[in-house]
Amino acid sequence: MMKEEIQGKLIEKTAKVLGIDPSTLSGSTNIRTEVDLKSIEMVGIISELEEEYDCYIKYTELMHSDTIEQAAEIIAKEVE
Repeated sequence: MMKEEIQGKLIEKTAKVLGIDPSTLSGSTNIRTEVDLKSIEMVGIISELEEEYDCYIKYTELMHSDTIEQAAEIIAKEVE
């Protein structure tokens, strides 16, 4: 359940940062090639999620993920 919630938050926050419609993103969206999420944008998203879930998310681990779903899995482990 937590992973799905976090994935939804990631989609919402990524869409907001990029100024795109959240319905164009899914768990399988590649954050490197499909949306070209810059590292500074990812840092902003991570800090919002850290604040929201009161946890520490390792940026370096997250940058190894290719898809929104993979990123959500990594964050879910830190939140649990």
